[in-house]
Amino acid sequence: MDVLQCLGTSDPLFDWVQEIRRDGSDQTLFDFDDFSRHYVLVWEGQPLGALTVQEASEARLDCEDHYPSAVFERHRDQLFGTCKLRIRRGPATPMLALRTLVRGLWQDQLHRGKRICIVNAEHRMRAFYRRIGFSHLPGFDFVHPQLSTQSIVLLMGVDTSQRSYCQDLFETIHNPVDQQALVEACCGSLAGTGLTSKTGPRKLAVAA
Repeated sequence: MDVLQCLGTSDPLFDWVQEIRRDGSDQTLFDFDDFSRHYVLVWEGQPLGALTVQEASEARLDCEDHYPSAVFERHRDQLFGTCKLRIRRGPATPMLALRTLVRGLWQDQLHRGKRICIVNAEHRMRAFYRRIGFSHLPGFDFVHPQLSTQSIVLLMGVDTSQRSYCQDLFETIHNPVDQQALVEACCGSLAGTGLTSKTGPRKLAVAA
């Protein structure tokens, strides 16, 4: 399996991105696609998965208004966000396909100097993202403005002390990230404002 990439929507590879998105949604084109980097997992000439990335140093991330401002203030140059993850059933197991796509994405982003990934997902996907290597940011839950789903915010850094799909890739990185400290800093910044979760205190307690 190979991981290919393209920038924006003019590359013919983006046709595969839209094809894969069509499996789970009627909408295949979004405002952020023009300034995003798209990764496509390919097996013997057929697309098996896709994932879209925005780099915080280049443009606003999808749903950035719902993310902790502290991580942008301190780490914008190292930060990227992912969205629109899709994996098809194919000759490889879904978990192997997912792992290959995630590792290919991180290899490229490490080369670009990125060290932190932030994402939002439905609450039911929390365990799924934890297996990849993400940590949940309590207090930043929100209702997705387009999907109207109860969403959580998760973060993953270049930290070899955290179990992840990319733990071995991070071993040679000279400027790693303390993921737990970063999570605490983000949550501490929320506490300092006196704000509560955007879904409301009661819903957050139930979700936890």
